[in-house]
Amino acid sequence: MRLFKKVREICIIGMGRFGSAIVKTLLEDRENNIRLVLVDEDEKHLLPFKDEVESIYVADCAEQKTLESINVKDFDAVIVSASNNIEIVAALAEVGVKSIIARATSHRHAQVLKQIGVQSIVMPEVETGKKTAMLVANPTLTLYSEHMVELQDGFVSASITIKNPDMIGKKISDLGFRNKYGVSITMIKRDHKSYIPEGDFEIKDDDLLTFIGKLENITEVFEICAKVDKKGKK
Repeated sequence: MRLFKKVREICIIGMGRFGSAIVKTLLEDRENNIRLVLVDEDEKHLLPFKDEVESIYVADCAEQKTLESINVKDFDAVIVSASNNIEIVAALAEVGVKSIIARATSHRHAQVLKQIGVQSIVMPEVETGKKTAMLVANPTLTLYSEHMVELQDGFVSASITIKNPDMIGKKISDLGFRNKYGVSITMIKRDHKSYIPEGDFEIKDDDLLTFIGKLENITEVFEICAKVDKKGKK
């Protein structure tokens, strides 16, 4: 018997760079069973998506009447990606929206959102600043890292394309990264397909490996993965 995923209806308020990035990411995954409704005060921000989403609305979402007119309570989640969002979030809370994901531009802003009742808060500017600082402080990451994400307690997740010929054909268990450096390989991408590898998974040239570990240990492992042969060939 085939199981069908429940369709989730998501409303996104604020279609600036951050909101647009969220929409584009969700639209790329055609199997996520998500229907999107977009709201912004400026129609030009909505028009690029008008043929790709369920509905678009040009409206001021700080007004309760506006929120009620689009039946905002019926959505599975509302994402407030606009930066100046205190009044919008307050209005959403007042009309009874339970699942709100809101953008905060600072820790103080996040505290205010929490006081209003928001449980899920994202801070893209703060996270970007932290990532930039880590890259500047670690030249190896600047040169080689892809898709780096700070986790917590000094741990990061980062990806690198394998260039070291000594690693090609080796099994993950033979590399010993976990025992030597406390770093684990969590995913391998090869020819546009991703794998969650076991210890006997063999590395091939140009595999994209994703690691999790302490920042300083990830840096050491990346120096190994990025090595080229003596002639400088990749």
